[in-house]
Amino acid sequence: MCFFKTNFLFLLFPLFILVSCSTGDKKEDTRSSSGRDAGGIPEKSDIEIAALYLDSLVRDRCFRNSGIGILVTDVTTMHPRTLISHNADLSLVPASVLKIFTTATALELLGGSKSFGTLLQYSGQISGRILYGNLYIKGGGDPTFSPERAFHRWADAVKALDIDTIKGNIIGDGRIFDRFPIPLTWTWGEINSSYAVAASGLSIAGNVYQLSARIHNKDPYVPTSNQLQPYLSDLVFHNRVKEADIEEESFYISGDPYGYDKYIEGWVPKGEKEFTCFGSIPDPPAAAASLFLDLLMKKGIFITGKAWNFTRINDTTTLKTLADERIFLGSSFSPGVATLVHIANQESNNLFAEHLLKHIGLKRYQNGSDDSGVRAIAEFWKSKGMDTDGFYIFDGCGISRYNAITSRQLVFILQYMRKSAYSDAFYNSLPLAGVTGTLRKWFNDTPAQGNLRAKTGTMSRVKSLAGYMHTKTRKTIVFSIILNNFNTSQAEVKQKLEKFINGLMTL
Repeated sequence: MCFFKTNFLFLLFPLFILVSCSTGDKKEDTRSSSGRDAGGIPEKSDIEIAALYLDSLVRDRCFRNSGIGILVTDVTTMHPRTLISHNADLSLVPASVLKIFTTATALELLGGSKSFGTLLQYSGQISGRILYGNLYIKGGGDPTFSPERAFHRWADAVKALDIDTIKGNIIGDGRIFDRFPIPLTWTWGEINSSYAVAASGLSIAGNVYQLSARIHNKDPYVPTSNQLQPYLSDLVFHNRVKEADIEEESFYISGDPYGYDKYIEGWVPKGEKEFTCFGSIPDPPAAAASLFLDLLMKKGIFITGKAWNFTRINDTTTLKTLADERIFLGSSFSPGVATLVHIANQESNNLFAEHLLKHIGLKRYQNGSDDSGVRAIAEFWKSKGMDTDGFYIFDGCGISRYNAITSRQLVFILQYMRKSAYSDAFYNSLPLAGVTGTLRKWFNDTPAQGNLRAKTGTMSRVKSLAGYMHTKTRKTIVFSIILNNFNTSQAEVKQKLEKFINGLMTL
């Protein structure tokens, strides 16, 4: 602020206006309690200041062809105030910010302490040291299930039966969810990737394999147990990766998502002969059965049959045994839903979100499918008063480009969850700016660091951010931003969003 002296006097009708200039180095606060400065000029309200930040963002040339939806609401008092509403009812592709719907609904419908169990069972009869029957791994829709957590303990339980031979099969049973787990609207280019892993009723090791290969491997390439983890002996790769004048490797895996022939295409920088890639396990229940079979054989228990996925058994003899009574041998349980929600939001874990979606459908409609899950989400929030016009979702994690939601719908969920019995679990599941999760590298050394929790969303030509912020003047703000089809890089859009948000932090 500065001292003002009258330099010129202009007469405009009956109105006199003082035009001033500053002198001296001394500064003082010239604001008055009436909201005007010492010259009588009204100060801008927080809504007017927010409008300036909005104008700067949406008029940026890189958003000339974009779909933009923004809603910013001050919820400090019992009477929320809208600070910014720009296309708040425009349906846009949300990317991973969609997980806000999935995780909030999971907490509300399933409860924070609900966990999901995987069981080891056997059927048939034991005579001498032989089990004449099958071993079953019955999935309960646990996204965290892994060989390390259960298989050695379970192998000991099998040995405790005092048997050394199983005249039967090892069967993975994931029928708690639908038979074809991949959402129908995911694209061909994504469904073999490690981030687009579908939720199986019996998932194993995150449903992801890691492959180490060389650019001149024989075609077809059958990796060893040291080159493929977890080791799936049926997987065969056709390696088309080549060297090129590039700085970073770029390749992808294609093929039938439920099949075992995979094609690796792409390039590595010149001079790099070896590379590592990650892909989605094609048949998780069969993979779980195969891994357990291998471990049992290593522990001295001989199995005459093979590893099966329950829904793909085509052997007549085995089919006749499936109705036999099963006897419990062991179990393994997931963490509670609150923990799964935390991981899904902090790490933007697609697999966890997809499992939660199917559990939501199972809870509401006794059907563990994507269709049941998305219908349950829409109907639940409509029952809570959310306007579901323009609300279209086809998965639980945001990979599908068929998804479309509005910023107003996101803000509705965020405001609702502030009063939920699970408000703390939900709030703390969101990444903290500059500190945790997918926001760890956002807002570093800025006013927003440590003062904002939000879910991010990123995919080609999509950037979104929605959550809560606490401003410099101690306002609590709920916000949602969805950007589609911008004409610049993700890194530059991130910088522009950071500038916009840090502007709002001054309100």
